[in-house]
Amino acid sequence: MMNVPRISAMREHRFDTPTLSALARRYASVPLRRAGPLFELVIVGLAESLDKQPDMPTVVLWGSHTGITSAGGRLVSCIEIAKEPVFPFDFLASQPIVAAIALQKSFPCIENALYQPWPGDMEIHWQRARTLAAAWLRAGRCMRVICGQAETGISDKDEHIGRWQTLLL
Repeated sequence: MMNVPRISAMREHRFDTPTLSALARRYASVPLRRAGPLFELVIVGLAESLDKQPDMPTVVLWGSHTGITSAGGRLVSCIEIAKEPVFPFDFLASQPIVAAIALQKSFPCIENALYQPWPGDMEIHWQRARTLAAAWLRAGRCMRVICGQAETGISDKDEHIGRWQTLLL
């Protein structure tokens, strides 16, 4: 009989921009000079998912339906509206794969982090994430997988939402 992973209850976090930024900087062990709400949601979601949990090899599988579009829009608005220069590091900081570096430095138990864009039906994408997580657990690639969804607001006045689940064998 195949091992069936245990799936935690879904955790949902909702933050305004100042609260999210303050929490992310408290939880991160690396400077977050150019981090935007997308990456901050991931830092906070992982910190709260890992709080008081045993240290074990962990993989993070996260995605976003709107996050990359919002991050790109923020860069464009800096140029068009605020007439601020955008530097290559600003663009790089908006790329979700860069988050893996800071996540591994902030949370040493994280061995790998994978970003998946989540266009379309959210339930299909959650099922895909859980299926991939279960396969990794059964193959022994890790002992825990944290699946997450990070959705940023369009403007700094909007609410930012993170959803997280942990899978264990």
